Amino acid sequence: MSSMVSSRSRYVFHHSAGAVVVDEGRCLLIRRGHEWAFPKGHLERDEAPEAAACREVREETGIEIALDDPLGFTRYQFKSHNGTTNRKQVDWFLAHRIGGEIQHEPIFAEARLVNLDEALRLLTHDADRQLLEHAIDRFGARAAAPTDAAAPTGDEQ
Repeated sequence: MSSMVSSRSRYVFHHSAGAVVVDEGRCLLIRRGHEWAFPKGHLERDEAPEAAACREVREETGIEIALDDPLGFTRYQFKSHNGTTNRKQVDWFLAHRIGGEIQHEPIFAEARLVNLDEALRLLTHDADRQLLEHAIDRFGARAAAPTDAAAPTGDEQ
């Protein structure tokens, strides 16, 4: 787990990575309780954010991914049950599915691929919605359309 305690102030810094996985115009989401989000998790010792994002998606959802582009990062703060202030940075990547079947970790209620409009409605946090909007705006053609040139289009579906 990548976390560090600051000696100057009472907080713990966490570094995580995650992915906005788009597969044929659908987005991979996970649900824990009532909260919908993208798969993400802590970096292991000496692990690069890119490797952590791929590992976390596989561990949390069973899906194998390839990274396409960096999407930037989000930062937020939260309090632990013991009162410690935690500061977290999550490095995000746009990715696409290359294999695997959805099989979520037991800590999650479900994982599923949903169309992009539904993902924008389901995501619990504004930062996640903004991240998906950024991915659509910046990489719209790649994110919204099937990547397989032989895939059906229009009325063929």
